[in-house]
Order: sequence, then C-alpha cells, then structure tokens
Amino acid sequence: MIAGLVLAAGASERMGSPKALLSVRGRPAVEVVVGSLASAGCTDIVLVVGRHADEIRAGAHLEACRIIDHPGWAAGRTSSIQAGLGAFGDEIEAVVLALVDMPLVNAQTVAATIAAWQTARPRPEIAVPTLDGHGGHPILLGRQILPAVRALDPDTPLRDLLRTTVRLDVPVTDAGIRIDLDTPDDLRHLRDA
Repeated sequence: MIAGLVLAAGASERMGSPKALLSVRGRPAVEVVVGSLASAGCTDIVLVVGRHADEIRAGAHLEACRIIDHPGWAAGRTSSIQAGLGAFGDEIEAVVLALVDMPLVNAQTVAATIAAWQTARPRPEIAVPTLDGHGGHPILLGRQILPAVRALDPDTPLRDLLRTTVRLDVPVTDAGIRIDLDTPDDLRHLRDA
C-alpha cells in the first residue's frame, strides 16, 4: 500500500492567509493536493493540520483524507511529518510526502514517481521527481527509511537525513514540482495553471 501524507500545519505567515485555502483552478489548494495523491494511487491519505486547523476544516471538502491535528506544529516541519507518520500502520510500503503549498504538481507526476520506485530493484529509500536535474516535490519515502524519519529531532530538517539516503531520481517534465507558493508574489504561478 502506498500512503499519502500532506503537510498543512504551518502558520502561512509570509502568505498572510492559510496556503491550504488558496484557490487553485477553482478549488482550495489542499483539495487539489489530496486529489492528486488519490488519483495517483495513494490509498490512505493523511492531512496534518496545525495553526489553521479550524479554517482548513471549514474551507475545504476533505472526505478523501484523514485529518490529524498537530498542536506541536511550531516545533518544525519534521514534527508535522512525524505526527502524520504516526497515523499509518506497518502495512504501508511507502509514503508520498506532499506539501500543501506546492499544489501545481500533476497527478501523473506522482504516479510516475510511485511506479518508478515500485519497479526499481533493489528499491531505493526515497524517490524524487526531478526537472532539469533538480529535485522537487512530492517525494516518496520507502518503508525502510521511515524509522530514521521518526527518530529525527522535530526541528531537524528532513533534507539532512535525505542527503545520506539511496535516492532514485525520476525525471519528469512537470514544472509544478518546483513551484512553491509561499508569498503573495508567488501567486502569479496560479494565473498560468
């Protein structure tokens, strides 16, 4: 089973409003991200919410995922990842880790990343979609690396661990893997979506 984990717990301070509720193709960003994971074959999707939990629940249709409240969201993004991983059982093969502020990724890109990882032998610890040689999101975390992710300090960036892993790069043509909606200026990308 391939699970999906969507991070939407942050304060969205630079944006000035919850990034999860930004309108992307007429839908809240969080719905778009959850929908992409579901369309790509993720069978259990968990959404981690924190600072804007009530607003996100009220502003989006989230029947396609389970919602985990993370009151310790301010400890760092890794703490949110760990909170989400706690919702999954031992039966999962991998987790696709998606960020709510990167909603322009195509479902086909997620599916291609999953398929590349599933067919690789031996299976790598992570799979990363790449564009022009640069990695993007969402990333796939294989089961074998999950204990190390759970053991990180909550404020240690996940990238510190991932630099030392066996990684599968999955070349794609999807510019959305590199587009991060962090500030009002970044909303220009939505006009082209």
